[in-house]
Amino acid sequence: MQKPFPLEKYRELLDTTPVCTVDVLFFNHDKTKTLLFKRTNKPVKGVYFSIGGRLLKGEKIVDGAVRQAMRETGVRVKKSALVFGGVQEEIHKTSIFKGVSYHAVDIFYGYILDKQEIKLDNQHSDFRWFSVSDKTLHPLIKSKIKSILKAYGKKL
Repeated sequence: MQKPFPLEKYRELLDTTPVCTVDVLFFNHDKTKTLLFKRTNKPVKGVYFSIGGRLLKGEKIVDGAVRQAMRETGVRVKKSALVFGGVQEEIHKTSIFKGVSYHAVDIFYGYILDKQEIKLDNQHSDFRWFSVSDKTLHPLIKSKIKSILKAYGKKL
């Protein structure tokens, strides 16, 4: 696996190219609710959003989803239970670096969450369940939900 990526190099990367990220959206068993996490840093600071992050060099995409879920929530995700939702471009005017915008090509999955204890990392201050049809959700989350529910064979 890749060694730790120096913050200044990550700043240079964000300033010059899109990054490849992998996200996971958790759903209840009947897929009427999604569990979202309140972000503590930019680009979506203060917003309830999906968990995820940069794919590491040499890492298979599905392994990145498993790693990110564990790192950000403490949830042990089974690869075989992940449902591919799609690929989505995410562009934001801000990032964790002042004066640097954020551009990601995000690969995302859905996962039915059994009752598990959530252990938040320092990127999140809260989590809660939302209706999948909640009109107040971030547009990128709405798009992911729609795609994942379609992959599950369910309409929004």
